[in-house]
Amino acid sequence: MIKQEKGIPFLMAISYLTALFFIRVSVFLAGSAHTKFADAAKEGLKPGVQFYLGRNIILFGYHIHHFYIGILLICVAAWLAIVGSRHLTRKNLAIMYGAGLGLFLDEIGLLLTWGDYYSTLSYTISLFVLGVFFNIVFFGNFWESVKINIDKSKSRSLIWNKFFKNNLVFNIIDKISNKTGKTENATLVFSGILYIFVSLFIFKYPEFLRYWVAVTFIFHGATCFVRVFNTGNKEG
Repeated sequence: MIKQEKGIPFLMAISYLTALFFIRVSVFLAGSAHTKFADAAKEGLKPGVQFYLGRNIILFGYHIHHFYIGILLICVAAWLAIVGSRHLTRKNLAIMYGAGLGLFLDEIGLLLTWGDYYSTLSYTISLFVLGVFFNIVFFGNFWESVKINIDKSKSRSLIWNKFFKNNLVFNIIDKISNKTGKTENATLVFSGILYIFVSLFIFKYPEFLRYWVAVTFIFHGATCFVRVFNTGNKEG
C-alpha cells in the first residue's frame, strides 16, 4: 500500500521534471522569449496580429503562453481525480497533473516579474516544488516521525499546556469575536483591512506585488499540508 502511495507522487515528480525541462529547452532553442510578440507583451501591448503559429502562439489577437496549457492540464487532472474516469487511471492523471504543473511553473517567474521569462524566481520556486515531491517520495517516514515527536512534546511543553491545551488562546479569540460580532464577520473585517492595506502598498511600491503573490502561494501550500495533517489525525 505504501509503495502504491509513493508511486503517484513519484510519477507526478517525473512528469513535472520532464515537462519543465522540455519546455525550458524548447523556448531557449526557439528563442521564443526574444521575439517581437514577447517584447510587446512585456510592454503591455497587443501582438498586432490575429493569428500566428510559430515561435509564439497568437490566437484571436491574444498571446497564448504555455502556462495556460499547464493550468488547463492541472484543472482537468484534478477534476477527473475527484469525479473519477473510466478511461484514465490515477497514474495517468498523476502524469497529466505533473506535466501541467511543470508548464505552469516554467513561467512563474515571467508572471511575478511582469515579463522576465529567465527570472531566477522560476528556478527557485521550481526547485522548491521538486523538493516537496522528493520529501513525499523518499522522506515520508522521517516526516511521520517528526509529527509523532511533536505530538509527544506537546504534553511536556509549558507553552502548549498554558496557552493551547487549556484553550486560553481560543477563549481570547472568542471574546474578541463576541465584541466584534460573529467569527465570520470578524474574519471578513480583518481580511478587508488587510487587502486594502496591501493594495495601497502595491500602488506605492509596484514591485511588492510579486512578493505578495509568492507569499500567497506559500500560505496556500502550507494550508494544504495543514489540512492533510488534520485529516490524518482524525482518521487515526
